[in-house]
Amino acid sequence: MIRITGGEHRGRQLQVPRGTPTRPMSARAREGVMNHLSGKIQDATVWDIYAGSGILGFECLSRGAQSLVAVDKNEKSFKAIREAAATLGWRKRVQVLRVDAHRIPMLEPPLPHPDLLFFDPPYSNFEERGPVRTKVWGLFTVLAQKLNRGGCAVVHTPGPILTEEELGNLPGIECREYGSTALWWWHKEL
Repeated sequence: MIRITGGEHRGRQLQVPRGTPTRPMSARAREGVMNHLSGKIQDATVWDIYAGSGILGFECLSRGAQSLVAVDKNEKSFKAIREAAATLGWRKRVQVLRVDAHRIPMLEPPLPHPDLLFFDPPYSNFEERGPVRTKVWGLFTVLAQKLNRGGCAVVHTPGPILTEEELGNLPGIECREYGSTALWWWHKEL
């Protein structure tokens, strides 16, 4: 079980899909994310890529976001997010896609551009430099460019591991560490 930390459904517990590679962000880190984004959440369109339990998107909806697009190719995650959306009364505000995240830029019709983007791929995608990491980081930078002006993209990595070369794709990206993990923030200019 995982608990929503604030807003309309504060304290509400949701099922974490069993038998999946999900790694829900700690409550402390989620609260830090939501505090950082507090001025951007109201009426926002949110994308939660590699959604897992969907908790980051649900945290935003609980705090007043307009809609959520949750993407995860795992069937158990897909079902758990749909069930949680229905339980919370958000079925019409949540679009759940069971697709590989790398297909997002090619979807037809395209998704509505986000105001907030959460990107939380498996840690194994970041642990070593190489083609997998390059492909995943490339996807994040492409999706971040789809943000509406003034929007924010957040990527979750196993510590502050990104290189200067990787960071150069998104000028102004910042890092905050939460224990053994790191959150990287990039704000698109107005």
